[in-house]
Amino acid sequence: MIRFCDIIDATSRFVTDRIAWLFIPMTLIAVYEVGMRYLFNSPTIWAWDVNVQLFSLVVVFGSANTFLNDGHVRMDLIITRFNPKTAQKISLVLYLFLIFVIGVLVWQTGLFAYRSVLIGERTSTLLAAPIYPLKIAICVGVITMLLQVISMFLRTVHSAIKDRATIQDQNKDS
Repeated sequence: MIRFCDIIDATSRFVTDRIAWLFIPMTLIAVYEVGMRYLFNSPTIWAWDVNVQLFSLVVVFGSANTFLNDGHVRMDLIITRFNPKTAQKISLVLYLFLIFVIGVLVWQTGLFAYRSVLIGERTSTLLAAPIYPLKIAICVGVITMLLQVISMFLRTVHSAIKDRATIQDQNKDS
């Protein structure tokens, strides 16, 4: 179980390390667009669309890494008021709820991407770039987020089992 979690965590880190590089072309595209618009009075028709799509990838794939690094806002204010055992149980329930919600999100983004591919969907801007590759990538990003939450849930379960075994061993020794 822990090996499976380690693989998911390593995958999240690997993907995020690669996706983070998208900030460079995003910045260059923004600088190019500003220069073209304000220095040469010749704005592009593609810069906005491309940057929105790149930023979407950064957000959706970065969410799994944010879960990995415990960076999402949680109910810590409430959970920290309980003893560690109770807080662990509350976390497990919240992870199960989150797995359900993200599972629904995977299902819906999958349908969203599938329909987009079927109709060859394009952006509604002047560029009319294909949008279905982005929708497929968003679905894959949500799947990575789901896997990361499952990893966190399994690690919490493993910790709870390990804690219970430690308590039982201490009771036997007494």
